[in-house]
Amino acid sequence: MNENVRFKGEPAFSILTKEKCTGCFGCENSCKFKAIKMTLSQEGFYFPEIDTERCIKCGKCALNCPVLNFKSHNFGENYVKVYASFSRDDKVRFESSSGGIFTEMAQEIIEAGGIVFGAAWEKDLSVKHLQIKDRKGLSKLRSSKYIQSNLEGIYLEVVKAAETEGKKVLFTGTPCQAAALRTFTNSENLLIVDVLCHGVPSKVVFDEYIKYISNNDEVVSYNFRDKANGWSKYGVKAKMGNGKIYKCITRKDPFFHGFICDLYSNLSCYDCKFASIPRVGDVTIGDFWKAPQEIMDERGVSVVIANNHRGEKFLEKLYSKNKIDLHPRKLSEALKGNSRICNGFLNMRKNREEILKTVKKRGFIYIAENYINKTKRYVLDK
Repeated sequence: MNENVRFKGEPAFSILTKEKCTGCFGCENSCKFKAIKMTLSQEGFYFPEIDTERCIKCGKCALNCPVLNFKSHNFGENYVKVYASFSRDDKVRFESSSGGIFTEMAQEIIEAGGIVFGAAWEKDLSVKHLQIKDRKGLSKLRSSKYIQSNLEGIYLEVVKAAETEGKKVLFTGTPCQAAALRTFTNSENLLIVDVLCHGVPSKVVFDEYIKYISNNDEVVSYNFRDKANGWSKYGVKAKMGNGKIYKCITRKDPFFHGFICDLYSNLSCYDCKFASIPRVGDVTIGDFWKAPQEIMDERGVSVVIANNHRGEKFLEKLYSKNKIDLHPRKLSEALKGNSRICNGFLNMRKNREEILKTVKKRGFIYIAENYINKTKRYVLDK
């Protein structure tokens, strides 16, 4: 596979290096000639392959690449409205990664006859964006999935729903995915919610880790953010086909520890241009880590940022309907526990390439013992 992808045509001609490509599927969605296919690289990240026989060099793919052609039109730091927030429905709050804000936003769209697009687990523990039209289906999109999502054709489905069909649409995804979607449409019917993202770890490493914790048995469900012990003490939980369950506090789980220590993230995540203010979505959501004592709650607290008038109006609507609590906070408070709000830099570990070349040959336990366990940084160290 080529290290770089070359987008040709008028009015754009660009070369996107492997270090910059986010795997957002913007180029794949743009090509009506089906000349672009997203495949997992040997390192375990989506990367475009271009069929030169199908390609007519129109340049549309470059125009829908957010790395090459996106600039946020949201307001800057002097505008953003920052809140500590949570659902007033305790069941929703407990079943969510943090404060349950996504679910409340999604339910509002569903009740208006709209469609929600978000990431869901597949049976093989890959992640794929789906469209959901009823409240029952929202459970598939709830909770964090830290693996890259497959968005084949999804941006086109969003455009169809919001522009052609005139429906209310909510799309949630990582900042690079949100930026890619914005190159396709700025419909007033569309609300884009970008999640605070630390980056995405290698699917190759994740698959080897799953083999390790399951002893090669089938894993029927996996949760990165089980809150049985509380929001700040969350853990991973996997259920096997034979009924066995793997549970581990997140900071002690080897895969999550290696991920949060930046051992095997996508190259573009180490210098993310979308982890900045102004943000790319109408609303930004995440965990309010290191929340002030007066709002700290083990049921979960979200940091919510209104990045423009559209986002602010939607949040105020939920608040007026008594669906969510909104506590205005300073941006500086949110940054204490989540620097990725406006800082896309991560420290790339010197062993990253070696790990990704070795893991399939030696297995996850070798990676854990020789690289992950030797890192000194503790996950979510309070």
